[in-house]
Amino acid sequence: MSNGPEYIRDQSLIDMGAPRTPVGDVPVVPVARVADPYDARIVAVQQVPVAPVVTGVPVAAQHAAAVRTAYTRRFAPDAIIAAVIGLVIVLVGLLAITRGGFDGPMDTPVVGVLGFTHTTLLGLIEIVIGGCLLISGATQSRSGALFFGSVLGIGAFVGAVQTKSFDKNLALESGWAWLMLFAAVIVVLTALLLPRFVTRSTSVERI
Repeated sequence: MSNGPEYIRDQSLIDMGAPRTPVGDVPVVPVARVADPYDARIVAVQQVPVAPVVTGVPVAAQHAAAVRTAYTRRFAPDAIIAAVIGLVIVLVGLLAITRGGFDGPMDTPVVGVLGFTHTTLLGLIEIVIGGCLLISGATQSRSGALFFGSVLGIGAFVGAVQTKSFDKNLALESGWAWLMLFAAVIVVLTALLLPRFVTRSTSVERI
């Protein structure tokens, strides 16, 4: 499966009946030559060939057939939401590791991304979890979105209530942690509640 609507086309040829029999030539009909009743001589009856009478246009054997085309359309809004949230988190993580770099320890320097402090280590964590959400959305995996959304929510909740424990290594701010918790709740709730739409249609065309 792919992210968003998906179109599948399946085409098959269906035989619609036996081949038609061609119209052949009309056979020669024996015709008797009638003698003149006023002629006393006996006229011998002979067979005269008659030109064939065309009663129809000869046609070659044909098969009546049709092409049946089936379309299937799938739309998963929960997968789109999971993919978008995952993509945003990945982009934030990429900015964090780009600005922080790998020249020294991954907990220094502390850089700012979207107004929140980050370290290279926090950026790597965001890339991993965001990438998993992005893949889950791209493959329309409801279970994957539920699992990785729950992991993000648990980690964000722990980081929000224990911000000081991650201040040195991750430079995590409580505001960013609560924002990630909100994103995780959206992913989980949409995966649980939003329906997916499937539309199937079939068309048959005689050829």
